[in-house]
Amino acid sequence: MMISVPDGWDSYRSDKLHRQFEPAYAAKQLFINLAGAVHVSDMLLSELLELRNHREHRDLEAAVIVVNSAFVRKLLELSGFDRPFRVYDSVSLPKPALPIAA
Repeated sequence: MMISVPDGWDSYRSDKLHRQFEPAYAAKQLFINLAGAVHVSDMLLSELLELRNHREHRDLEAAVIVVNSAFVRKLLELSGFDRPFRVYDSVSLPKPALPIAA
């Protein structure tokens, strides 16, 4: 499952952010796309922390976070989010195999 958090979302709407993340609490594999974000609010960091704790207590795989912004990456590192999450500049997902024609 992939959740994308665009830059410029209304950080005063924590309920909307939580609803966007709700499906991630049970997903077996999770990719969080922050590639378009140039800043990160404390509200998003709080949501990521809550998500991480929930997934960890249920033995679910750590989420992968995709970040393009050097500022956002540094903020995640300084906040310690590079340890509980796997943070990458990009992720290449394998393409599904095509059936072989008979």
